[in-house]
Amino acid sequence: MRFLLLFLLSLATLWFGSPASAQLTSGISGPEITEDARSIGYRAAYDPDQNGLAQRIHMEHALTGSLAVRGVIQARKTDSRATDFDYVQGELRWQATPDGARWASGVRLDVRLRDRDRPGQIALHWLNQIQLTDEMRARFSTLASMQTGSGRESGTFLQTRGELSRRLEGGVDIGAEVYNIYGRASDLLPVSQQSHLAGPFVSLPLTTSLTLRTSALVGLTSGSADATFRVFLTHGF
Repeated sequence: MRFLLLFLLSLATLWFGSPASAQLTSGISGPEITEDARSIGYRAAYDPDQNGLAQRIHMEHALTGSLAVRGVIQARKTDSRATDFDYVQGELRWQATPDGARWASGVRLDVRLRDRDRPGQIALHWLNQIQLTDEMRARFSTLASMQTGSGRESGTFLQTRGELSRRLEGGVDIGAEVYNIYGRASDLLPVSQQSHLAGPFVSLPLTTSLTLRTSALVGLTSGSADATFRVFLTHGF
């Protein structure tokens, strides 16, 4: 465990050679929680148009069979700073439905803090997972957020996310995912200015406890990044 943490930190340090803006390192959380499960993860998202790279490390611990907490720190390199702290975030996830439910549901509360008078964020996710067949699974979530602190914009901002996956032999998952940002709830952006990203992913176990997930997202509107390439590593223990 100590070796893996040092490896992930070293990997992040080596990759801080490219500037980043707002690359998407978030995933689509499922609502189900396994009691006493723990994990550490590293994520990187690269935007070739801006030569931008964002990275994060997180640690998660299931306190009970229905309640889990996660701590996240994200960083990036900007034109003016070699290593730019992006944000630190705390997350609390609650599983509302019984274990094994074909339609599982839950909620997640995020609190994000930034420095240098950049606004923070409070967000609430409604998480859903449907087991369509033994091999097919769908996840979708709705996210409402508000900015906090200096420089904040007023209002509630809306997002939705979705994923459809199929389990193959050897524990490999393939599928497609979509991320949608609509703007302020009281004044939604025109569709062309909204951000809509979609693309394929593959997730495969490297060992019994280490999983690699890679994905490519393509922008569907002029308000979206043209392309984003992502790598997630997760180690459970």
